[in-house]
Amino acid sequence: MDIAPSDIEDKSTREVLDELIQYVVTSGEEMESKTTRSGGQTDLNIYLCDNQDYDIGELDQWVTYIAENDGITGHAENYVGEHTFSEQVIDEDISLVGISTPAKNREDEFVFVAKDGYLWVLTTVHSDWRDKTIENLLNYLPCVERLYLSADDLRELTDEVKDARVSGFTAKYHAPNRERDATLIFSGAEENDLEDAEETFDAKPTRIEFDQTNSPATAIQGSNTNEGRVTMRSVKRGSEGKAVDTIMGLTAGYQLDRQSFEVEHAPVRQELDSGFTVDGFTAVELTDPDREQATNEELIADLEENILNGNQYRYGIRDEQRKIRVYDTDHDELFDVALEPPNIILYARESTTALSLRSFVRDVYDDLDSTYSLSKSHNPVAIQ
Repeated sequence: MDIAPSDIEDKSTREVLDELIQYVVTSGEEMESKTTRSGGQTDLNIYLCDNQDYDIGELDQWVTYIAENDGITGHAENYVGEHTFSEQVIDEDISLVGISTPAKNREDEFVFVAKDGYLWVLTTVHSDWRDKTIENLLNYLPCVERLYLSADDLRELTDEVKDARVSGFTAKYHAPNRERDATLIFSGAEENDLEDAEETFDAKPTRIEFDQTNSPATAIQGSNTNEGRVTMRSVKRGSEGKAVDTIMGLTAGYQLDRQSFEVEHAPVRQELDSGFTVDGFTAVELTDPDREQATNEELIADLEENILNGNQYRYGIRDEQRKIRVYDTDHDELFDVALEPPNIILYARESTTALSLRSFVRDVYDDLDSTYSLSKSHNPVAIQ
């Protein structure tokens, strides 16, 4: 991506998108000949992140924090040691970020946009370098985390794209005590292929590709993932405005993440002469997995082996092995995990934010069981 600060100065988010969409504008013939569905040199990618404490212009401070904090993992320290970073502030909401890899004599550019409690990162960097540069940075920044959608929410979001059909997808199945795991990758998908994958294999979509028409031919080819990334692969010349409309609609739709993980009623303890009250209640519920009924001990063993055994979590088992107190070292937050085998219920504590709840749920889906259903309950309750 070769973009000058003047290209995005004094522009709204929509105008910035309109500027960057030019990198993927093609003729109809070029669109048909582009063979890859993702990762191409000119794909426009938008990463959508929950932003708890990052302000435009603070990148250097956060990189220093990663480099000097004793609690940060060795992988993160190595990452900041192998790259150099720059941030040119365009205005209070937009900056141009550079990540250099001196060993490869390479510098990649990214546009940061702070918007309504979110951080958007826009780039046309090739996939071979995105995971080495910006994806690692977003993973290591403790105040930022990519949004996450359940499979049902990803389907709902994609179904709302106007004049579009599913043209490909990646779907995954993983559960303990089953004889098979599956990752299904479909290109050139036909109608009902995604439904067939779900019904036959119980595989849940993690990435959905779509072809969108614009009176009447295919004019926009894109995709979105359950990990907060929207991709524009090709936009037929003359359809730029519709492509920007699609991006704006998808990014707004990712607020389904907020419905799943935001702690709207954190428990607050208040001391009284006669005892205490606890006001506030938020729980994220993982229920009805495609697995046999597990005992409490088996569920604890699964969590310890697949989720809690890494560097991110410290934990203690309480209440006759029905509740686990978890400390998320990446986000410096506490929360409780209640066990109702095979269901798992996460309860926010006073310090808990969406960062730690989302991170734990993502780990459950990726490493333990992809077939859980997700819901959230919350209330301003008082417990005497």
